Amino acid sequence: MFNTKARRTEDPGIGTNFDRPVDRLVGKDDQFTVRRVGAGNGVREAFVSLVSMGVGRFLAVLGLGYVAINLFFGALYMAVGVEGIGNARLGTLGARWATAIEMSVQTITTVGYGSFYPDSPGTWAVAAVEGMFGILSFSLIAAVMYARFAKPTARLAYSDKALIAPFREGWSFQMRLANRRSTLLMEVEARMMLVMADVDDHGERLNYYNLPLQLDKVNFLPLSWTLVHPINGESPLAGITMEELVKRRAEVIVIFKGIDEGYMQHVYTRHSYRYDEVVWGGRFVRAFTATNQGTMQLFLDKLSQYEPVPLPERIPVAERVAG
Repeated sequence: MFNTKARRTEDPGIGTNFDRPVDRLVGKDDQFTVRRVGAGNGVREAFVSLVSMGVGRFLAVLGLGYVAINLFFGALYMAVGVEGIGNARLGTLGARWATAIEMSVQTITTVGYGSFYPDSPGTWAVAAVEGMFGILSFSLIAAVMYARFAKPTARLAYSDKALIAPFREGWSFQMRLANRRSTLLMEVEARMMLVMADVDDHGERLNYYNLPLQLDKVNFLPLSWTLVHPINGESPLAGITMEELVKRRAEVIVIFKGIDEGYMQHVYTRHSYRYDEVVWGGRFVRAFTATNQGTMQLFLDKLSQYEPVPLPERIPVAERVAG
C-alpha cells in the first residue's frame, strides 16, 4: 500500500525512465553509478581523474606509471645499444637490462649521472628526450599533489544502516553521520530524497520524493548528527511495508553541504541507503559522552551501533510526529 497523499518531486537530474532495472543510483563510494561510453580521455580528463581518485588507487597509479616509464625507456636504451652507456655491464642479458633501467632512473629523475652516463649519439638522443619527459612528468605530479591537498573535501563517517526508528508519538526514517576530521564543519545543511521504482511493460520509471527532515540545518558539527525524517500522514513511507520497499527497490539519497573551517570553502558530499541497508525497527546507541574532565568525546566506531525495536509489519502513522 502506497501513501497517495505523498507528493512526488521533479526529476533532480537523474532521469525517470529506463529500459531495464537500475541496481542503485549512488554507489558505496558515494559517486553516481554512471559508466560513460565513448567519452574522450584526454590529458585534462586524466588530470581530473588523478585529483579525484582515492589515495590507494592514486599511489598505485603513480607506482605503476613510474615502473612502466622506466621499462619503456630502458627498452629504448637496449634498442640503441647499451654499449653506448659509459661503464655499462655487458656480461649477460640481465646485466645489460639492469644497466638500461638504472640509466633510465638516473635520467628521468634528473639527479645527474653517476656510474652510468650516455656515451654515444643514440644514448644521448634517448637521454635528451627522457630528461625533458621527466621534467614534465614530475611537474604534472607536483600539480596533482597540490590540487589534491588544496581541494576541500568532506570526510564524513556514515552509519552502515539507516533505521526505521521510534520518534516522539510515531516512527521515522533515521541515519547518522559524523565528521572524521578534527577541523570543524560549520553552517551544515542536509537533504534527503527517496527514490522508488515502478516497472511495467514500457520499462522502469523512477519516482522521487523529498523527505522533509525534523532538523535540516545545524550551525556546527563537532559530534554526530542523526538525520530524522518523521513518518507522518504526508510521508511516502507512511503505511509501507518492508516487502514493498524491496519490491520497489527503494533508495534514500542524502545530500550534505557545509563549510570547512580549514579551507573556509563549501564542501559537498552524498550518500545513499538501499532497501537492503534499512533496518526495520531500531534505535541508535549514543555515540558520544563526556569525560570526567568535562571534555566531549565522540566514538566513531559506535556510529553504526543500534538496538532492535519491535515494529509492526506495516509502518503505523501517528497523527502528530513532527513539530
